[in-house]
Amino acid sequence: MEVALEEREEEEEEGTPLISTGVLEMDKRLGGGLPPSSLTLIEGDPDAGKSVFALQLAFGALRAGFRAAIFLAEATPREVLEMMDSFGMPMSDYYILGRAALFPADLRVDRRGAQEIMDRFLDYVRRCSRYQLFVIDSITPLVFRFDEWHVLSFLAKCKEAADMGRTLILTLHSYAINESLRLRANSIVDAHLRLRIEELGKQLVRTMEVVKVRGAVRTVDNTVSFTVEPGVGIKGVPVSRTRA
Repeated sequence: MEVALEEREEEEEEGTPLISTGVLEMDKRLGGGLPPSSLTLIEGDPDAGKSVFALQLAFGALRAGFRAAIFLAEATPREVLEMMDSFGMPMSDYYILGRAALFPADLRVDRRGAQEIMDRFLDYVRRCSRYQLFVIDSITPLVFRFDEWHVLSFLAKCKEAADMGRTLILTLHSYAINESLRLRANSIVDAHLRLRIEELGKQLVRTMEVVKVRGAVRTVDNTVSFTVEPGVGIKGVPVSRTRA
């Protein structure tokens, strides 16, 4: 009884929990998970697992008590719910109960339309009191419409929303940004994760590099290999296995 009370008091002192991926190897490199009230940028190669990774984080947030609004530019709500069910992370109950909202977002628009979408999204995040987590998968079509200044301005405004207590996760294809923009974006966001598909020996391996996480102690080994498996979702792969 005393132990349970002490644990609850520790949780109350810590405040809002970290957002866990549910994968031990990844959470270790994230310092336990993503911090709440933060802006996270997940960039990666095509088919590197950006969408699955963002949705797995959203599922971890839902389990931790967050309410999530997820904007989908690359899949329909039905496709996402079916995919999450197949990975053993049923999001349907959260969706039915209104704890998770899935909004289809057509971002294949011209520059004027892209600016309107960005402004409306930021206004929604600032004003919304129902949800604490906001995900856009992905902002790649928006980035292609603007120069570096506009992209960085959008990220800076997202960061302001995070400082107000919102938690935002944005995904982006790596080919959409150059190294200069990547470095400047990294200075704005609270967490920057990079997913790649790399050739190791005779096999292709997906990897996640933790470029930056606010509050996490940076380690020498900041990269973890992973697979995406039915019934499991993202699963860490031991280094010895990837080198075999």
